[in-house]
Amino acid sequence: GLLIGAMLPYWFSAMTMKAVGIAATEMIAEIQRQFLNPAIKAGTEKPDYERCIAISTEASIKRMVAPGLLVLLSPFLMGMFFGKDGVAGLLAGAIVSGVQIAISFSNTGGAW
Repeated sequence: GLLIGAMLPYWFSAMTMKAVGIAATEMIAEIQRQFLNPAIKAGTEKPDYERCIAISTEASIKRMVAPGLLVLLSPFLMGMFFGKDGVAGLLAGAIVSGVQIAISFSNTGGAW
């Protein structure tokens, strides 16, 4: 349980970063498409803000389901297969690993 718990924060972080990257790529493609419109460049027509909001909303609803399920189902499945000791190990590993990730993300975020 401890090893699997230690992997969970990394797996969750990877899933969320991938989801954000895909959504950002879609957003950039939409913005580029809108900038091809000469009326928007000239300022005579407003950009389609609603489409950009729709991209963000769809991404948050569709792509964040898997990370949410990972967090919610991991302790349940660990308990089903390995019992209470497995859940205890999972939670301990996730806490220790999660603290390390939090410190790392905090320091790298400050470097920007």
